Amino acid sequence: MEIRELSTSYKMSITISNGQSNVTLHSDIVSIVANKMYVEPFMHNGAVLSFNSENVSISMIAYEDEKAPFFWKTVTVEKEMIEDKVYHVISSGLIGVRLNRRENYRVYVGIEGKARLASSNERIDVIVKDISETGFAVLVDVKTEAKINTNDALFVEFYDSVQEMHLSLMGRIVRGAVSEKYYLFGCRTLKDDGMSRKYIANKQLEKRINSMKKTTAKK
Repeated sequence: MEIRELSTSYKMSITISNGQSNVTLHSDIVSIVANKMYVEPFMHNGAVLSFNSENVSISMIAYEDEKAPFFWKTVTVEKEMIEDKVYHVISSGLIGVRLNRRENYRVYVGIEGKARLASSNERIDVIVKDISETGFAVLVDVKTEAKINTNDALFVEFYDSVQEMHLSLMGRIVRGAVSEKYYLFGCRTLKDDGMSRKYIANKQLEKRINSMKKTTAKK
């Protein structure tokens, strides 16, 4: 989908990344003109934000309720004054990719991370197995001495070097299982800062690109 095909009925957010941290901002769409989206200005402490830095990347998600969202991996955000009012204008040379929006859609992660139990403040080495918009799962070595129980709140941090993203997850353990080497704990997300959605979008896009590369290589 191109930006010109959106309408003011869509909700939208942008995510600004600098490789070390990420911030997600929301705004309301005022109008769509040609292939540009005019939105209410993004503000911080009463001031209109500027996005002129070359050291950040900006992505965007636009969606309607109960429908699959569209993801733009790179967008440009500029300020424009119209009749004494400031707007942020969003444009992109890319096509928005439709994403799978099933709540139970999970993307495989398989990356080592650090976890902390809210009840005891105990820190644990984990492997983040997968993540969805509503939850995540982690693997813990069966040799751990930590006491982990259902209903415990768990804080998890990990870094994906391919996506160049740091993620902080907060969830409540709702199920557990054990295998020969690992405990598996499934968690329901307690706090969503918008980064999980962007990460899932990036992982879906990565999967599609890899799939296309494999298909091309076979020809």
